[in-house]
Amino acid sequence: MPKRSEDSYVFHDIIPLLSKFGYPGIGDHERVKIKDVPVYNPSGGKSASTMDIVYYQDCEPVLLVEAKRDHKTHESALKQAKNYLVNFPKKEKKYAVSGRAPLYVATTVGRGIIFYRHRFEVVNDQLIQTAEPVEILTFDELLEKSGLTQGYMAKKLDAESFRKDFLPELVSAYNILEDRLITPDILKKVSRHILNYLENRHTYDSKSPFVELYKTLFRQEHIRDIHRRFDLVNSLGPDIADQFRIFILRSFQGKEFNQYLTEQCIIAFMFDLIGELKSQWKLLDFECGSGGFLSAAAKKGIPLENMLGIDIDSLPFTIAKTYLALYFSKSGKAISQIPVRETNGLFYLGDDWDLVVGNPAGNHQYKRGNVDDVLKNLERDINQDGRDDKFSEYNFSVQQAVRSCKVGGKLCLFLPEGFFSNSQDEFLRKYVAKHCRILAIVSLPRGVFKKGTSTKTINTGSQGSSQKMSILYAEKIRAVKDGEGIEIDNTKLEYPVFLANISKPESTAGEISNWLEPRLRLVLEEWRSWQVKRELVELDESLLKEAIDTSKAVKKAKKSKKDDRQMELILEEPVTSKKPKTISTEISISKSLDDLFKKKE
Repeated sequence: MPKRSEDSYVFHDIIPLLSKFGYPGIGDHERVKIKDVPVYNPSGGKSASTMDIVYYQDCEPVLLVEAKRDHKTHESALKQAKNYLVNFPKKEKKYAVSGRAPLYVATTVGRGIIFYRHRFEVVNDQLIQTAEPVEILTFDELLEKSGLTQGYMAKKLDAESFRKDFLPELVSAYNILEDRLITPDILKKVSRHILNYLENRHTYDSKSPFVELYKTLFRQEHIRDIHRRFDLVNSLGPDIADQFRIFILRSFQGKEFNQYLTEQCIIAFMFDLIGELKSQWKLLDFECGSGGFLSAAAKKGIPLENMLGIDIDSLPFTIAKTYLALYFSKSGKAISQIPVRETNGLFYLGDDWDLVVGNPAGNHQYKRGNVDDVLKNLERDINQDGRDDKFSEYNFSVQQAVRSCKVGGKLCLFLPEGFFSNSQDEFLRKYVAKHCRILAIVSLPRGVFKKGTSTKTINTGSQGSSQKMSILYAEKIRAVKDGEGIEIDNTKLEYPVFLANISKPESTAGEISNWLEPRLRLVLEEWRSWQVKRELVELDESLLKEAIDTSKAVKKAKKSKKDDRQMELILEEPVTSKKPKTISTEISISKSLDDLFKKKE
């Protein structure tokens, strides 16, 4: 018996098989393309290959079929089909009127068939191609999922569809180089596009960044198709916003980014330190980055109109504004009222803020700004020794945080550990001690930033993610007066301070939050007891079980209670019931903080 050709297999086996599910037959040349759709080379030209079957509806490709005979595998068929989808002739309206490849794939081996939903996932700074197996779809079901049924209404997005379908498709449309890398420019354009669409739903296609795609019209058609299928405006809310932030966080892990995001568990811990936030409080983050602290404040009940976020960098500014628009369901004219500004956060912002929060590490772009304008708000000689203090964003940021806060208000800042020990920063420590009552300092282990990221520090320039940081929580007790200096009555410094130092486990595999969050919870329990009793409670070792389970070394140590304690969070008791510890004149902080606040020789 002669061996059948592949064409015979397609015509006599696969087309009839799919017709049982309502798919068009061989004679429907408008909707069934057999060996007719070309495959493009990555360089742009057509290859000699064609796709086995592509089903169409209203000139839209809806299903690609890669057919293999019995001696082949579905794995090999899927691999080839995914390659075809990446190189689908999207630039030609003849094959893709909306500028996109089919959303679904089917592989056949003999008469066996598997359907897949094809999409891209965001992993670190790349779009990774995926194909998720799904149940066999009838043709009518396929048209419904592709948004091509008569009277189709755009679907509302839930968190999952926003994460899996909407965002990756939008990113791929703005990936002009087709290298699947998510660059800062792409991230900014995607965020700007979402903002612009929310503000100008019916005219977004006449504005940037959409109009910048004029040289690749198929990408514009793809974006129009995304908005035809998904109803973004009526899908807004915290769940969508959180997925957007997760997407941003994953992207910032990539090597293309010279920025980092503060871990969500650290931000949440800082707000738990503060405790109950009153809805009438005014909150300021003058170097807000992507809006992590603003989002946490929103979840704590601070209304949008009582917040202000500022960033000098256009990328985090755009991301923060987009996040808040999604979170608070803002669209139309309300977009322009979102309180995030792209400007220099060191300019005068008032001094009546109830809460100043954030990670004021500074940004190297300030050095290109006008220092004279900054010094209209801040001092150049804090200690009044007749010489200008070292001009740095670090210096200015600490000043700005203290000045902006109202008397009686709170500051909760994420600071490099050098602030607590470097001799050149002693004048800043005294400045803080004069105007604020230190409530708590929590020292964090190295490596709490996302692996693969870096940031620009103030004094030394480029700094890797291993930098050690601490949380400073304080209450402002004295207004700042220009030229007053930093001398202070020593007796007013004699008060207890809560101090915690979080140790790092031997193994930090997996997500940072897996081992850090349980340790933060333990500190929080101690902090709450300290506020009530001015003493620490007995350590609850069960709170560390989650962290201990992440480390094989710690699992072995569980045999010995002594070993267990070595892996726990180390808490230094800042005060005893008999003898409170005080702040000395020389270092302007309690003696219990000697290791952190001592001068370096």
